[in-house]
Order: sequence, then structure tokens, then C-alpha cells
Amino acid sequence: MMNEDLAQRYRRIPVGVLNDVLVKAGKPHQVLSSDIRGFDGLPPFAGPAFCVRGERRMGSGPADLRFEIYRQFRTASVLVIASGAYRPTAVLGENMTTALQQRGCAGVVVDGGYRDRQGIAEMGIPVRAMFVTPVASAGNFAFVEIDARVVLPGQSSSTVAIGPGDMIVGDEDGVIVVPAQGVQTILEDAEKVIEAESRTRDLILAGQDAEQAYKANDRFSHVRPI
Repeated sequence: MMNEDLAQRYRRIPVGVLNDVLVKAGKPHQVLSSDIRGFDGLPPFAGPAFCVRGERRMGSGPADLRFEIYRQFRTASVLVIASGAYRPTAVLGENMTTALQQRGCAGVVVDGGYRDRQGIAEMGIPVRAMFVTPVASAGNFAFVEIDARVVLPGQSSSTVAIGPGDMIVGDEDGVIVVPAQGVQTILEDAEKVIEAESRTRDLILAGQDAEQAYKANDRFSHVRPI
């Protein structure tokens, strides 16, 4: 299980800084599509990915594993739903989110839609989705894989792969995926970037030429590849 302290520290790192560091670390395509966005105004969130995949259900279709999601969900994780950009209905609502809240859910990211926006926002669980709709799935959508590697739409690439152990971080700028093998080093290197940027701003506010202030505080030479 990932140390909760890591998630707390990640919540303090802007997604923009994390992207800068990941680019320098050799992972330039980790930001999810800007179509996946917030509708609730809640604070930044972070946590290890708990990935599920769903699909449209036709007739009897595949068994819906949604209740297994609640049973298997790991505390302080972010639920990542790969719906295949399913659009006819919501795939998440207030009752499902209530069950997730009881399991300590840190947030939800979905490449589809959700409903009950106000009720979910009042729970304090951040959601990043493509749209909000009042239309319930009513048996037309099924969760068919749990705790498996999934793909969601990317911003600078067509898709971003997400697996168990990856760190999901979201703020007002977007959502980013930090690969599991770099969770510790990316965090440490990003914190050093923030320190360098703070020193740069202090010099600029003190009246120093901006170019000289940037030159005095290298931001990225310490970043390690992952």
C-alpha cells in the first residue's frame, strides 16, 4: 500500500510542475485529455490508481461487477473508470459515490459522464469527467474488469496507460498520471523545482532582471529519468 504521506505531498504539487518534471524524466505524455475536467470546484486530489473498465451492456450482456468495486477498493485510492468514452448515460452517481466514500475514496476520474454533481460535491469527493448528465445508466452500462490496466484519452498523445500503483493527481489545470516506478523520485524532484521557482520569484519581486533570476536558479538539471 502506498504511503499516505506521498499523496499529501503530491496534493501540494501543481499538475503543471509535475508535467514539466515528467517531460524531463522521459515521460512526456502523462497528462489526460483536457476533455476530462472538473465540475465541482473542489481542491486538488491525489492517490494511487484503482482502475476499472466498463462497457455498454446490450441485453443480458456481461455481468456487472460494480459491487465488487466497493469490496475490493483500496482506501485513499483514486477510482479510474475507463468507459471507452461511453456517452449515452452517466456511469457514476451519488449512491455509487457514497459507497466509495465509505471505502475512503480520494477522487474519481472517468472518460465519460456522471450525475448528481451537487450531491457528490457536497461529499467532498472530487470528480474529473467529460460531462454531467441526469441520465442514469439503468442497466445499460456494466463494469467488466476490476484492478486492471486501462487506457484513457491523453492530451499530447492519443491515450495514457494507467495501472495499479500509478499516482493520479488532479487540480484545476488537469489530471496527470505518475508511473508507479517514478512515484518517489518524481515527487522529490518536483519539490525541488518548486523551491527553485520560489527563489526565482523572490528575486524578480526584489527587482532583479527576470532573465538573470532564472539563470540563478536552475530548475531541472536534478531531474532523474524513470
